[in-house]
Amino acid sequence: MSEEAFEHLLDTSMDALMDKQQALHDQYALADMARWSLDQETATVQFFDEQDRLAVEGQILNIGSFSPNHSSWKWAWSNPSIPEPLRERALVLKELEASTGMDFFGFEGTLSLEDESMAWQLAAIAVQHLGALGCYRAASSGDAPTVYLAFTELKHVSH
Repeated sequence: MSEEAFEHLLDTSMDALMDKQQALHDQYALADMARWSLDQETATVQFFDEQDRLAVEGQILNIGSFSPNHSSWKWAWSNPSIPEPLRERALVLKELEASTGMDFFGFEGTLSLEDESMAWQLAAIAVQHLGALGCYRAASSGDAPTVYLAFTELKHVSH
């Protein structure tokens, strides 16, 4: 893929992600939820309202993680801290290396990024490749990395 074609892919992926994120906000208001929980064994994410009631539940595919302290990215498929079943599901993202010709999509180590906006760009291309509903930036506490999760399914939970 030429540099120009890759820039086009990046631009269209970012535009599509912004539209998907707006649609997620309009339909599920995830940013307004009191807390969230991830069950890595079942690849299920749950969002709880102010009364601590389960409000939204979905399936995810772990894309990768960004470490703000080191300005670095690690693909989920190559991260040993992620359970093997989730790593295996994320292997589909390695296809981006062959389709784009960009080695960083298949790099097993830690990638240096300029800033978190580049993490969002990687996530946008991943969401586009997966045909996912959008992305959740799962902030962590302390020095832990921020995890990017692609929503493959999402639904309201009735009480």
